[in-house]
Amino acid sequence: MADKPQTFDIYAQLAKNVKSRSGAPADIPMDSTTGKFTPGLIERTINTDLSDAKAQTVFTERVESRMLLLTNPYKDNMSKPGRVGSNMEIARRSQRKRITAKEKRRLKIYELPAEARRYALFLPLHRLWTKYISTLLGDKDVAEQMADLKQQQQLLGRLLKADLHGAKLEVERSKCPNFVGLAGIVAQETKNAFKLITQDDRLVVVPKARCVFTLHLPSDAQCLIYGDQFMYRASERASKKFKPRPSVDL
Repeated sequence: MADKPQTFDIYAQLAKNVKSRSGAPADIPMDSTTGKFTPGLIERTINTDLSDAKAQTVFTERVESRMLLLTNPYKDNMSKPGRVGSNMEIARRSQRKRITAKEKRRLKIYELPAEARRYALFLPLHRLWTKYISTLLGDKDVAEQMADLKQQQQLLGRLLKADLHGAKLEVERSKCPNFVGLAGIVAQETKNAFKLITQDDRLVVVPKARCVFTLHLPSDAQCLIYGDQFMYRASERASKKFKPRPSVDL
């Protein structure tokens, strides 16, 4: 016959040898409050002098239909590096994986496909840019604004921050004679170069350094762009404050 499983009382009294080693008082009388811990705790911590009506009002205004944050689980963990819930751990987990520049070059994200390198496809973009630059420069004629010195400074300041995707550019002068005379619509602008679509459906990359460009504006107006002072990304030019600098002619 199998032995009955031995049972243990969870709240059994400590053994005498344990009591003697702990040094804690052994003979503590147990009252009714200790026997009923939760009711006793409530009676000791909550003000029981409130009337039933007032207690109901306090409960309705402060407790009912409210979310009570009893503990703050992140309070202790936020300052400990390496722990789940810390600032570094939360930031690391919340960051999305971004594609690197090497992967962008491998995937050829910013390269125009061969079938899209046609001048006719970029003409609608040029017409859209013409409306954009006309709104940016104002209703007055560009030649009249250039005649007035004050308006000329305002006009040049707007042109410096303008987006040139879709504009018609022509290489006026360059240290490399092979670039002189190249003209087309700006398909892409990087920090160091313009990518132009020419009328013979070719994509040419012209560096900004050591080159002077002619920007064709509405009403047959033109503006010279010195590439050495224009070596910024389009997004950087929109927020950059330019300072006047002397230009060395090529």
